[in-house]
Amino acid sequence: MLSPVHQAKGLEWSRVIVMGLSEGRFPSYRAAVTDEGLEEERRLFYVAITRAKNEIALAYPMLARDRYGVDVILEPSRFVKELPEDLYERWTVELAPMSEDAPEEDREPVN
Repeated sequence: MLSPVHQAKGLEWSRVIVMGLSEGRFPSYRAAVTDEGLEEERRLFYVAITRAKNEIALAYPMLARDRYGVDVILEPSRFVKELPEDLYERWTVELAPMSEDAPEEDREPVN
């Protein structure tokens, strides 16, 4: 089931994936400009991470395209960075090199 964090209060699932946890998006830039807004976002983060009974995955994109079409490198949310490192296992997903058998249109030029 897909649920926005705002509607997840009081609900629980065996496994939960919280996506989009990059700085500027969760917390949003707009919310982070005031103490009240930041604390509301922190409360929503708490709601999100306490919905899992057994497993939780916290995910954030490392790259996104802004509204002007420019690629932007993203950082994890300050809320993720504040979690004690002994409570989680960090995974980093990287692109594997393209095989020689890949179709020509899928290959990237090598410099």
